[in-house]
Amino acid sequence: MVAPSKFPFLHLPHLARNEVLRQLTPFEIIILSLCSKSANKLCKDIRKRAINGGCCGNGNRIELKLSSKNEITLRFRDPRLTTWSFYFEDSIDSRSFKVIKNLYTSSWTPSEDQVKFIIFRNERTRLDHNLRLFTTGPDDIEVIERWVLYLSDLFNASLDKLHLNSEYFGIEENKRIINAFGTEGSMTTFVLEHGDVKGKEDEELIRWILENQPARRHLTLNFLPNEGFSFDFKTLKYYFWDIKIENSKWISLEQTFDINSMIIKLAGSSFTNNEFKIIMNKWKNGWNPNWSSMKIEFSETLDVENFVSENLSDNEVDPASKPLLNVFANLNLRLGGAEDTIVYNVSRPDKTVMTIRINDKIVDFILYNLR
Repeated sequence: MVAPSKFPFLHLPHLARNEVLRQLTPFEIIILSLCSKSANKLCKDIRKRAINGGCCGNGNRIELKLSSKNEITLRFRDPRLTTWSFYFEDSIDSRSFKVIKNLYTSSWTPSEDQVKFIIFRNERTRLDHNLRLFTTGPDDIEVIERWVLYLSDLFNASLDKLHLNSEYFGIEENKRIINAFGTEGSMTTFVLEHGDVKGKEDEELIRWILENQPARRHLTLNFLPNEGFSFDFKTLKYYFWDIKIENSKWISLEQTFDINSMIIKLAGSSFTNNEFKIIMNKWKNGWNPNWSSMKIEFSETLDVENFVSENLSDNEVDPASKPLLNVFANLNLRLGGAEDTIVYNVSRPDKTVMTIRINDKIVDFILYNLR
């Protein structure tokens, strides 16, 4: 039997070698980069020159989730929308071999999962690739940090999203995580979960994490604090594009006035018809909120129709603005995605308009300035 001949990759002409690199999957590029310093340099050089999609282009992103199961996901400018993920485990496989210091794998062949998702109301399918890695040594966070840095350097990718479930780590570990991954200036998204927040120490930790988290655009919170817990949103470092709060019963209406975000989403709030009336009357009397859009899931069905007829009947829209408002109304109905969505457009003398979109207990408040 004749042994298969070796492929002389490193001896290929420059253009041919670059074309081979462009055809490799992300995991194959990682394998090649670990072979030698010269191979690592070649992998980095091709991604510096590449301007198209795929894993050799620019705009690649890394997402890190630290929870009961730690994972790193690579997202590339790939029209197929595939993802490439690493899952970390402590119990090392007997067949494992070394990747970098204190990091091992038993195979470079990933498992593949078909995942359905919705984009513009159309169902699509993408292929997600998953690979198991095993950490050894006393400090998993340090190993994961080194692997993130390696991937970032190899693929010219930035750490774009940090998802932290802080209940699985001690106080000092959580602070180490924020300090270790919080210096990445390009991070856009931070997700904080905690489950039940128990005691003053947990509450102080939540506050510390929020005040020191590094993301600049998107913030999602999902935890269940004790009654009486509060957070001063003025202490957040940045003005966000959007802030989403799940299980938001701990948020008071007064706190929403201090949130600096273009979009606010509150799920599972304790707000009732009374809070709805306060928002509307406050805005009608000249209040200009920090947000442009706020979505609230109220705790009860709203009696909006009676409120509008009783309080806003004299608030007529400028006739010249009505055609534009009709466009807004039709657009918002389409965005609502349900036939029973009701839309009101209410104006103020300063030509600011609020669109109110209601679907059962969920209300969207959207502001426009027609000046």
